[in-house]
Amino acid sequence: MLRRRLGPTPTEGNIEGRWGTETMRERGFAVRKLIGLAALVAIAVLLVASAAQAGGGHRHHHHHNGSKGFFGLNYSFKEISSKDASMLKKSGAKTVRWIMFWPRIESSSGHFDWSVPDKFVGSLAAKGIRVLPIMWGSPRWVEPQAITPPLNTQAARDAWQQYLKKAVKRYGPGGKFWRKFKQDHHKRKPVPITTWDIWNEPNLKGAMNPPSPVLYSQLLGLAHSAIKKVDKNADVMFGGLLGHSPSGATAWNFLDQVYQQPGAKKHFDVAAIHAYAGSTSDVMDQVHQMRDVMKRNGDQKTPLWIAEMGWGSLPKNPANGGQTQGLQGQKKILKSSFTKLKKKRKALNIGKVLWFNFRDPAGGNTQFCAYCTSAGLLRNDYSPKPAWDAFRKFTH
Repeated sequence: MLRRRLGPTPTEGNIEGRWGTETMRERGFAVRKLIGLAALVAIAVLLVASAAQAGGGHRHHHHHNGSKGFFGLNYSFKEISSKDASMLKKSGAKTVRWIMFWPRIESSSGHFDWSVPDKFVGSLAAKGIRVLPIMWGSPRWVEPQAITPPLNTQAARDAWQQYLKKAVKRYGPGGKFWRKFKQDHHKRKPVPITTWDIWNEPNLKGAMNPPSPVLYSQLLGLAHSAIKKVDKNADVMFGGLLGHSPSGATAWNFLDQVYQQPGAKKHFDVAAIHAYAGSTSDVMDQVHQMRDVMKRNGDQKTPLWIAEMGWGSLPKNPANGGQTQGLQGQKKILKSSFTKLKKKRKALNIGKVLWFNFRDPAGGNTQFCAYCTSAGLLRNDYSPKPAWDAFRKFTH
């Protein structure tokens, strides 16, 4: 169990929801801070600031023609159901991002239980879908909290690298998981994991505490050397940065500070942003800001993934600055933002765009985080929202 400062002790797995209580609490808090007189001012300032800043190869890249592989999804449940697997196939997404939660896989030192990720990776591979795993969370025997990066002792750093190596040996190209997969799914082609997402929102205190560029670059360096030892062709992905973080640097300032760390530029093959915003133009501003920082650091050739973006289908509410759009509004803004990103794909070297979220969680406090609970293309009971068909038009 994770001891939290706030409220009752949630189960350790709880950190996984969007993507967890702490993260949601913070996002909820960020939104609540804006309520009242300061709201419009604060939102206006954010928009003006982002508009003002917006500017207009040791890597190998997996290029996809057309938009078929370009749009994917985030999956926020702990385990996959067969109904989810078949609906994910129907969605047309070729990439699904999901937390490969270390505390649940290695709950005590050296004891690995891969049953949940085996089922997840296998169910989706059988449908021709590749998993983008978020390598996130420290087990209790490594650090006191899941959100504390595993850096405080040599033992913690070694355990982190060992976990990553085992995962790559299992699910990477030629990984041992695929031998069994081929027996279980006659003639199905393996869909190995080729990109590894290192931590989640390192510029948000609720996801990495402390949200420090210096610590993150150490974590990334360790991950890079461990992963490349096993699969030299793997892509190491910079953990998706939250555009405007309520408890850390903006995505672009955080990235810029990581570039200042010696050797850090060589430690990732893909950059990533979580571009939550009030409008399509604000999403584009965030992407431009990331690109400007990458360009200044001579890193134009590295692709940028929009690893999370999305809007809730709950009614529009000025208190959340456009994060919920209503059912029809959600569809409309998905179409406009996807169209724009597809158009700018080459110019901005965007690798993939992954909508958050595939399916709504059950329950959830809508006042606390309205978009977290309603950003799904499907409702919790699998009934499609208008945005579902809009998404499928981009993937089929």
